Amino acid sequence: MRQSLIALPLIALPLLFACGPDDTSNGGQVILCDEGEVQNPVTGDCQPDGATNNGGGTNNGGTNNGGGANNDGNNTTGNNVGGPDGPVDPQCVDGLYREAPPTRADLSTELANYSSADVRGFIVDVLDARYPIGSYLVSGGLQADPARFGGNCIDLFVRDTSSGEAIIGQLSTVVHECGHFFDIDQGITARGNFYAINETLSFTCSGGGAPINRGPTPARSRMTGDDYSSKRPPCDGSRSNDCDSYADVYLDGNPDDADFQGGDQGFGSVLEETTQYVNSLATGYAYGDFVRGSVSERDGILTFLWYVERYLKMAREDYPAAYDGLLADACWREAILTVWGRAWLYLDLTESESNLGINDAAIEALVLDPDLLSEIQRVRDAHGCGM
Repeated sequence: MRQSLIALPLIALPLLFACGPDDTSNGGQVILCDEGEVQNPVTGDCQPDGATNNGGGTNNGGTNNGGGANNDGNNTTGNNVGGPDGPVDPQCVDGLYREAPPTRADLSTELANYSSADVRGFIVDVLDARYPIGSYLVSGGLQADPARFGGNCIDLFVRDTSSGEAIIGQLSTVVHECGHFFDIDQGITARGNFYAINETLSFTCSGGGAPINRGPTPARSRMTGDDYSSKRPPCDGSRSNDCDSYADVYLDGNPDDADFQGGDQGFGSVLEETTQYVNSLATGYAYGDFVRGSVSERDGILTFLWYVERYLKMAREDYPAAYDGLLADACWREAILTVWGRAWLYLDLTESESNLGINDAAIEALVLDPDLLSEIQRVRDAHGCGM
């Protein structure tokens, strides 16, 4: 759901992913999975988590290049523009990422032919016209087993089918949520954390879970106790512009109690949300001419870049075994740097799109803290960049 004029997360039902299973299936009790299994954050079921980082999972039409990445041999797609200009290394994975940006193709034919009887066809058509990666992600999400999620990602997240314009106004949410369905479904099959980046590049990494599902990485909600939370504290229901409304959704709960909440999940979920908030911003850019008022696409991805930095710092200082496991794994290094670079590509493209942000300038200043940027540099160093 796009939020106008107030700084709330760009979500409609992402609580499905942020908060995990409700109490209809397990009486509100945590499901303790066997060793080598993780709890699916949507269904609450236990699933294998034993993949090795050798390129397992879905190969999107290309050769496997190791490190858990499945691609066509590089990290480019389509008719690309130059790389990102933000805080990236032009000689490393993040600065080398290329992607064809969305267009502003004319949609008058699609809008004139819109029928509420074929919402799915309309969504695919308008995404194909302007943001083909979004079409790929939606198609992937629609292939997920609906029984696993309680329905398909269009029917669950499209609320207003009264017009083509109304559908376009919900595309950021649709692409974001279908991206979740795609990744989670593929991750269950591949027995790891799966991240679809574009049509030819994905990652399947292992060991991104938290103690709640017997994984090695700390709960993401522990970031609320770090030195940076006070710079933009959780809103706790407030609508102030100076607080972090995303923390209320994604960093909730107490990881030391017996109740499962979204904030109990580990690093894999942090990177998953970051991946989908890049897609939210890309979709917002593609259909920015349909935006009325101001929406929070830039706020969302900047918040999660801040979370990635903070999580890495917290893990390095307080959970060294978990941190060492992440940085020793080429899959996690490449996935982190790829998502970081892709995020800055779209932040650069939307820098002058004032309607795609609300408090984005304040959040960006937090992301650009030199101490936090050094956490990304550590990932580059571990990956051998500049050596």
